[in-house]
Amino acid sequence: MRIFYLDNLKALAIILVVIVHTGVTYCGMGSWFYIEHSYLDNASYYFFLFLGSFSQAFFMSLLFAIGGYFIPDSLAKRGVKNFIAARSFRLGMPALIFALLIFPICENMINQSFNLKIYLQGIISFKFIEWTGPLWFTLALLFFTFIYIAIKRWCDVLAEKYSFNITIKNVLVLVLIIGIVAFALRLIFPIGSSVLNFQLCFFSAYLFMFFMGVFARQKNIFDKINYQQAKKWFFISFIVGIPWWILIVYFGIIANGNDRNLILIQGGWNWISFSAALWESFFCVSIILGLIGIFKNIFNTQNSLQRFLSKNSFAVYVFHPPILIAVSLVFKNFVHDKNIIT
Repeated sequence: MRIFYLDNLKALAIILVVIVHTGVTYCGMGSWFYIEHSYLDNASYYFFLFLGSFSQAFFMSLLFAIGGYFIPDSLAKRGVKNFIAARSFRLGMPALIFALLIFPICENMINQSFNLKIYLQGIISFKFIEWTGPLWFTLALLFFTFIYIAIKRWCDVLAEKYSFNITIKNVLVLVLIIGIVAFALRLIFPIGSSVLNFQLCFFSAYLFMFFMGVFARQKNIFDKINYQQAKKWFFISFIVGIPWWILIVYFGIIANGNDRNLILIQGGWNWISFSAALWESFFCVSIILGLIGIFKNIFNTQNSLQRFLSKNSFAVYVFHPPILIAVSLVFKNFVHDKNIIT
């Protein structure tokens, strides 16, 4: 089942993935294969911080919501056993290919000491489980799918009992729940930490938005978001989100002795961490509601370019790491050679 506006949204999210990884390459704020270590002036620092914060707050959650949306129909069509087999292959195989083939290429491009011996040791010791790169997403989506199947009976009861209408009260309750769970997770897994290449600090929004996608299909929630309502949520996400974010960053820097290293925001039992988690969940939910409604009404068709982006978005997601690394290295060497000549 092809739904053009969701395909277009997925393509947008993956474009943002590439943009953010490019940004991390040159600012160092985040986790990526190759990072150029250079000093950032204040303007550059806050630009990359803004880009990373607002993108991270929603783009992967949007992909999880879209992934969850198609599960009920596929499960009903295939049956549990065939669905699990097909889903495991479709989501697990790309992660395995990336870990065994693409990750070693990426590592060798930036670290030539990553040789065959280290590669084989990684295979034997099962360290390759951590080599999934951006394909952690497919594994997480697979795990969430298994969780849904395990609790499907209770999900069906909730779907029958509640309307899940897009009201201010319902949205704020969802925002609060996501924010509280994210805050609790970051007491154990602060921002910047990783477990088997999973950044669990962000998994509250990922899991809840995945299930929002599931319920959206069962209750036709996306169809109920009209254009006017979507525009309101879209503008509210920025009108409220930008000043809220500025205050969090300001007080985070002040609390850290005017140091740009925003340690308190990363997690811990403090109001700045809680406010950051709540801001993130607010922006995530509101911008996704806005984008879904806007794309449904304006971008629910595809021209040749959109069709091309849609068909190749997953390939871009899988293969962009070695390409981005290669371009970054070539550009670095070009600039270095040019400076030598001049």
